[in-house]
Amino acid sequence: MVGWVSAAPYRPKPAYVHTRESTVYVAPGHQGLGVGRQMYDALLALLRADGVHAVVAGVALPNPASQRLHEACGFEEVGVMRQVGRKFDRWIDLAWYSLVLA
Repeated sequence: MVGWVSAAPYRPKPAYVHTRESTVYVAPGHQGLGVGRQMYDALLALLRADGVHAVVAGVALPNPASQRLHEACGFEEVGVMRQVGRKFDRWIDLAWYSLVLA
């Protein structure tokens, strides 16, 4: 496996029916080769065809490669939530990215 990408409903409330939250993973050894961009481009095309209006993504910080990938795909950073997750035995910040497809 070189990676995967997915989209899930953002929230269960009717107001968010046209919004998805995306996730992308590129396996070690395959990063920096354009794999993430190819997968994201394919996912975003499917979401557009499905009538999705907006996509959001959370990026655990620090992660400059993921931040660059999201920005290259048209996402913009819209905020950072401080110490909302725990990873590798430490608290992490989460940057939120947003992309309007319409």
